[in-house]
Amino acid sequence: GCALGDEDDPLPGPPLGRVLLLRGLANVFSTGMDELEERLRAAGYDATVHNHLDWRDEAEETLARARAGQVPRPFAVIGHSLGADDGIRLAARVGQAAQIADLLVTFDPVLVGTVPPGPAFVRNYYQTTGVWGRGLAAEPGFNGVLENRPVSGDNHFTIDKDPELHRQVFALLEQQRTRLGLPAPRQRRPAT
Repeated sequence: GCALGDEDDPLPGPPLGRVLLLRGLANVFSTGMDELEERLRAAGYDATVHNHLDWRDEAEETLARARAGQVPRPFAVIGHSLGADDGIRLAARVGQAAQIADLLVTFDPVLVGTVPPGPAFVRNYYQTTGVWGRGLAAEPGFNGVLENRPVSGDNHFTIDKDPELHRQVFALLEQQRTRLGLPAPRQRRPAT
């Protein structure tokens, strides 16, 4: 994993939150996660993008930081494709162990169809024209908010790059800051 502050572009001030982004298959198709990471960092979020296979390591690193009181809130997990599947697992693990999984955003999960207890707010974007898109269902004991949002006009390989969905992610992060009683970010979202 990446340590706080070791990115190429340091944050302009204290982080507005921590965002883990997970790419999908072969770590190459989900370039929208890289674009979103850059925009989140520019806006002041401690955002890092990872291979979906690293989800267990990222969960354990996040829990170690949480025990030390070093996870900026809101804590969010965003994933595309297999990264969405593993993002669900990561947010559930962190949420169940530390109650800090504020936001989970999935772009077209492929194999996982349910959300375990743990995340406080889940938004699932899925495309309706392909073989993979589907709504998610809550597992027993899930007591957060789960929203399924069908998306038309995108396919599995473009849904993670949709600028409108990226704008909605920023709005969701700001909603979580408000829910947690944190001040609104001073700077506005970067223009697209």
